[in-house]
Amino acid sequence: MPKQLTCLLIFIMALHTVNAQQAVQVIKGSVVDKSLKSPLPGSTITIEGTTPLQTIADEKGEFRFEKTMVGRKSITITHIGYKPLRLSNLLLESGKELVLAIEMEEEASVSREVVITAKANKARPLNDMALVSARMFSVEETRRFAAGLNDPSRIATAFAGVAGNGDGNALIIRGNAPNGLLWRMEGVDIPNPNHFARVGTSGGAISILSAQLLANSDFMTGAFPAEYGNAVSGVFDIKLRKGNKGKREHTFSISTIGIDAATEGYFKKGYDGSYLVNYRYGFLSLMQKMGFKITDAPTSFQDLSFNVHLPTKKAGQFSIFGFAGLSEQHTTALNDSINWVQKPFSHTGTRDGSNSSMIGISHQYNFGKKMVLKSVLSLNSTSYFEEDNRYDKINGPLVIARDNRFKESDAIISTVLTLKPNRHHLLKLGSYVTFKSFDLQQRELVGTVLKDKVKSDGTTRLSNVFLQWKWTPNDRLTFQTGLQYQQFALNGKHVLEPRWGVRYRLADKHFLNAGIGMHSQIQPLGNYFARIKVGTDTLQPNLSLGFTRSNHYVLGYSYQFADNWNLKLETYYQWLYGIPITFGRATNFSVINMEDDYAIETLVNDGKGINYGMEYTLERWWNDQFYLLATLSLYNSQYQASDGNWRNTRFNLNNAYTLLMGKEWNIKNKHSSTLGIDFKMVHTGGIRVTPIDLYLSRTRRTTVLDISNLYAQQLPAFFRIDLQAEWKNQYKRRTGSFIIGVQNLTNRKNPVRQQWDANLGAIRYSYLLGRIPVFGFKLDL
Repeated sequence: MPKQLTCLLIFIMALHTVNAQQAVQVIKGSVVDKSLKSPLPGSTITIEGTTPLQTIADEKGEFRFEKTMVGRKSITITHIGYKPLRLSNLLLESGKELVLAIEMEEEASVSREVVITAKANKARPLNDMALVSARMFSVEETRRFAAGLNDPSRIATAFAGVAGNGDGNALIIRGNAPNGLLWRMEGVDIPNPNHFARVGTSGGAISILSAQLLANSDFMTGAFPAEYGNAVSGVFDIKLRKGNKGKREHTFSISTIGIDAATEGYFKKGYDGSYLVNYRYGFLSLMQKMGFKITDAPTSFQDLSFNVHLPTKKAGQFSIFGFAGLSEQHTTALNDSINWVQKPFSHTGTRDGSNSSMIGISHQYNFGKKMVLKSVLSLNSTSYFEEDNRYDKINGPLVIARDNRFKESDAIISTVLTLKPNRHHLLKLGSYVTFKSFDLQQRELVGTVLKDKVKSDGTTRLSNVFLQWKWTPNDRLTFQTGLQYQQFALNGKHVLEPRWGVRYRLADKHFLNAGIGMHSQIQPLGNYFARIKVGTDTLQPNLSLGFTRSNHYVLGYSYQFADNWNLKLETYYQWLYGIPITFGRATNFSVINMEDDYAIETLVNDGKGINYGMEYTLERWWNDQFYLLATLSLYNSQYQASDGNWRNTRFNLNNAYTLLMGKEWNIKNKHSSTLGIDFKMVHTGGIRVTPIDLYLSRTRRTTVLDISNLYAQQLPAFFRIDLQAEWKNQYKRRTGSFIIGVQNLTNRKNPVRQQWDANLGAIRYSYLLGRIPVFGFKLDL
């Protein structure tokens, strides 16, 4: 281990051994209506305990508790006409004030007596229009789950119906391709927020978004409300927290993946505006120097994310938010015969990189207590470059085998009007207009010449308009319905999609829900501009491609059988159609199997697909310093291409099981300390591959696939255990946390690919990462 790393670890341990006085901290926040975000003055906030502390929210709906002893806290909030809310086991740390943004749901019928009978169902999403296949994920989950790396996508793999796809963070949702996922932040669609992201995908290697900026957010896996368009598999609806408007605070952390620094605070005393900025510099190459193979190529990445809140007295609330990420990896081709013998692939080289950025300006204005208008203007940009090169002979020229350059930029204008005339009705009307510009170039070596497979630049537009209505006649029944309209200016294609959902309380703590929705998505832009050679001409036959379509049907049941326990069952059926497949000849090709990249084929929207399954979730929310989440997903995913045969999709893993649990203990010493252990186990069906034709592979001494049985074979099942421990110390004015753990504890070899090895005369497998240590230190000041 390098001397610098050893010194750093000694410094970290020293910080954890400094004596300090018993720590106290501030709890403060605001209470607002969940739908309109309008303040609820007069709300009663109580900190539970042997000697309860209580206060009343002021005219802005704000409250504050001074000099509260650090540790786990439970808080109850009541307001006449609203459902009582209990927030349990909130962590108060000495290094950072606890700032709560509390949203209360209005009761359909008002009782004279307020009685808190149960704790809030934390599986319920923040979006009150989402009645099925949706859940909230909290900031604490992004930080606590073992091997989560503060990455929302990796956290989501623990949820029912979701599976990972290799060592990256792309998500297979109910058997759908990862690129069917929509990312949204603060009410506006955003580009793929991941480092090392290829074109046409929604995942990457590591999230650009920092957990320091995240507030509680929503994750949806099907039949989502009408306000979400251009997605067929799921939605990540990210919310950002505001900086502390009363105190300047700072966070520094160092971990396996890099150095992270965040700062937040106020602009001036007495003004409610705030800023929050986070910067991270990654150094995965350090792990390689320590002897752990993370990737074959040297890598580098860095990112910046921010949220600036600028309220005014009369003109409403403004915010400026965004992120930027740079990432690159490369290997150098060697023109050296000795290396060619010792390392057969050293004569080849690669250079890949992806950059992504987004900035948004939002404005929210409340018209009294019944209506709010939110508008967002955002500018997005993504670029991806990829080069493959090689030496074919000693002292020969460097041959470029692939040279891709893709750039896309979006300007998005979003406007949403929310109207709540009374406690029974909620109406949302909005539009999203995305002005797209692009410059796409994909060049591949054909013989001895680089040929353009995609070469186009220009502008186009995607327009979305939606209308949603929620009706709550009483406290037992909630119904929502809506329409989503999409129009793609490139070729004039348009769709109208109805959505509806219902939740019904069968009995105390028993709920039944159902949902139906039509969903659609445009193709990755390069698919429209694929250049196909026909005779002596080069054509672009895909310009008229329509939307990929999907109809979702969901039925679910949940039972909150104890204060902190919830059981949820959900079954679903998805019918996919309009999927681009090969035109004019019978093949088994369909873009339903593509995770990324562009399809260089003549395509037509005649493909079909089916996803159906059952999901089971047993959850114990964090309470008494313990949590548990167990999920089981059983599903099937098939498709039909132009040859008319039904086959397994590439992403048909058939099953996924996850088990997460964690326990925390208090340590008695001169200051408040805790030790937490977190465990994660994942088991899924094996990755689907096309079988190898053994006879032809032996004869030709190279890998020959049995294309007639595309994705008919499954590799051995994926299994992985992650474990981590966190030691946290509360000092008088700071909090120090030290995390150490391991990914793939058992060092299991999980195969991801297979090929024929002519030298061995047998099939050789490529495996996902083995055992990887994880460490991190975080200091809040």
